[in-house]
Amino acid sequence: MARKKDNERKPATEQAIIEEAQRELRVIWWRYTLWITILMLVAPLVMTVLAALLRLGQVSFLVLNFVVVFVLVQVMLYHVRQSYLRLKQLGRTAVQKHLWQAARVALEPFSRFGNRGFDWDGEAHYLLMRTYLSLGDAPRAAKIRDFLLRYRRGKWVERARKAVPVEEEN
Repeated sequence: MARKKDNERKPATEQAIIEEAQRELRVIWWRYTLWITILMLVAPLVMTVLAALLRLGQVSFLVLNFVVVFVLVQVMLYHVRQSYLRLKQLGRTAVQKHLWQAARVALEPFSRFGNRGFDWDGEAHYLLMRTYLSLGDAPRAAKIRDFLLRYRRGKWVERARKAVPVEEEN
């Protein structure tokens, strides 16, 4: 039987999930820092030297510049998306095991303004809403629910709509 890779293993305890989520958040931060440094410092130097060696004209240099920056940004976003997928999996595991503090740590990054786009289907927001409800933080749960209802579509929105009783909606 094949053994699971380290990133496929599910931590068993609340503290292990919290530590794994914090590690993943540090990885995201370092990836952003690395790729922004590459985009700001390394890429322009390499493109300038390459353009001089190839004797590219101004228009060709602009096209090369655009292509290189576009590719580097796509690579950066791919790696960051993978980290957010791992965070979502940690949050899902914590919710399944009713480890609410760990779920909060793993899922709260999705509710920050710049990170909302990493949860396309709304699952992370739904799980965060359930976490807040279980922790007794109804105002935050309502805020997440309102975001889901307004900006997302699909099964997680329907589940969020059913999660709060009708008398609490009014």
